[in-house]
Amino acid sequence: MNDNKFKIGDEVIYNTPVGMKKVDIFGYIYHEKEHTWLYAIKLPTNKHVIVRENTLQKGKNIFGLGKGDVCKQAGNNRLKILCRANDEYANEIIYFVKNLEGEFKGLTGVIPAKAIEEIIYE
Repeated sequence: MNDNKFKIGDEVIYNTPVGMKKVDIFGYIYHEKEHTWLYAIKLPTNKHVIVRENTLQKGKNIFGLGKGDVCKQAGNNRLKILCRANDEYANEIIYFVKNLEGEFKGLTGVIPAKAIEEIIYE
């Protein structure tokens, strides 16, 4: 049996048929027959459902980040998203960010979406 990725109380991204949603985990169990973890989650509509582990993601998914969201690059301090743009030349999403702490607090810069390692839920 594999260890589960998520614990009770974790905030994760649920890949629904209508888009990505932030949800809370309030229970889990290992399904022996299917060899997968099942999680009880609370949707933003206050509905509770059971989902498979492969429909949940933590940290690596940057879909839907926008102005005001907080994130981290690998090994860096917290960054606040000031603006999101679509770089048509490189065919990727880029973010204009502000450093919130550390040596570079207050400085701004541009980072590609693929450089974001973690979403910080405050």
